[in-house]
Amino acid sequence: MDPIKSITERIARDFIPPERPVSSSPSPEPENRFGLGDPDCPVCHGSGFVIRGGDGTPGSGKMTVCECRARKFENLGKSARTTGANLSGYEQMTFDSFSVEGRGQLRVEQRTNLTYARDCAKKFAEHPEDWLLYTGRFGTGKTHLAAAIANYVLAQGGDVIFQPVPDLLDQLRMGYGNTGESYEDRFDRFRTIPLLILDDLGAQSPTPWAEEKLYQIINYRYVNKLPTVVTSNVNMRDWDGRIASRLRDPMVNHITMQVPDYRDPLSGSGIDDDISILHLLYNRGFENFDSRRSEHLSDRAAAQLARAYTEALDFAQNPSGWLVLAGPSGIGKTHLAAAIGNYRKQRMDNPIFVTASDLLDHLRATFSPNSTTTYDNVFDQVRGAPLLILNYLDTMNATPWAREKMYQILNYRYQAQMPTVITLLKPVKEVDPNIRSRLVDANFCTVVQMFDVPMYNTNPEIDLTDLKNVRGARKTR
Repeated sequence: MDPIKSITERIARDFIPPERPVSSSPSPEPENRFGLGDPDCPVCHGSGFVIRGGDGTPGSGKMTVCECRARKFENLGKSARTTGANLSGYEQMTFDSFSVEGRGQLRVEQRTNLTYARDCAKKFAEHPEDWLLYTGRFGTGKTHLAAAIANYVLAQGGDVIFQPVPDLLDQLRMGYGNTGESYEDRFDRFRTIPLLILDDLGAQSPTPWAEEKLYQIINYRYVNKLPTVVTSNVNMRDWDGRIASRLRDPMVNHITMQVPDYRDPLSGSGIDDDISILHLLYNRGFENFDSRRSEHLSDRAAAQLARAYTEALDFAQNPSGWLVLAGPSGIGKTHLAAAIGNYRKQRMDNPIFVTASDLLDHLRATFSPNSTTTYDNVFDQVRGAPLLILNYLDTMNATPWAREKMYQILNYRYQAQMPTVITLLKPVKEVDPNIRSRLVDANFCTVVQMFDVPMYNTNPEIDLTDLKNVRGARKTR
């Protein structure tokens, strides 16, 4: 009969998990060699095994693993899987630890944005399908939500890799000449893992090799529809065009984090908070747009107003190309433009709504020694906004500098085919010729003329010249 030590050693080897194979080199500690249990365990007293059943005679019972030893191997396995998923140090980033209420003084729309971002992450973690993209400035919670997804999937037994993009590229580089896991093995692992989470896309050094490897990984997962999560604080226009085109696909749920840095809650949520006035127009929506009943309008005016509403709603539902609303003051152009912005903001886009003259003032203000931002920062934020709404384009101070800056912004968006909404007080034919050349492209720009629509007032039969007297009379009642 084999000595009891030999039997125990064979059993120990059988229960050592594959992540922790028995080493061929001698170990100074018996616990490491045999994988024994907890020395303080009252059941096995540190042996790691217990004999259960039998009638009390020698050899009649069955040796089984003690619960303390099973827990140890379970923890070892979990630790190994956490290491393999690259989640060491991110274990505390869970959905439970992601706070919405504890983020300081947030505006209502910011709190809604943060809640929506968390709920989308939870839904994705429970059923990883398609792609999820989080963009926004530093400290908004993108990495926390991405890591929370990874931790949730890992806890459910799923295969996931959480990898900051610069670290992923370093991992690939270290694979060259590696006697362990080769470059090819690492590259294939990133491409084919059931769930890949790429944190901080755009933070890598943009070398041709790096861009090519990233594109190959992303394109493989895109073609094969493998669930993927991406976070980035870099504007999409600065990405490799091939990668950006994949991340604009409808299968990608793109959420822009519109909240301030949790480390510096007084910093605001980005330069667009200072420029965009959409939050002041939060109550302008399609549901409360007053069509003023067709019986109070001429047939021509009613048709123009109906078309403006329909075109605006269609644009809000599918922002594509440019939409121009032209007509006099007080007919509803700004309301419809703001309704488009609010509709997109509810779907977590990050539109900028600004009056043209105010935008130029913001650009001029950056030249002040006391400015907290730079001209380039403001210019690039507006030029590259996911949706730009320019109110009253033709009321700006038409200096050569102003015309040049506005043309540069609009020409960039025209060439890049970026969704844009413009309101005008005058017909398109009276706009600056350089800008007009872009607005008359019927294949890209939809122009809605509203010059037959009268100004809003409570009694359309009253001549507008008498409106001031009517208002005065009301005040005296």
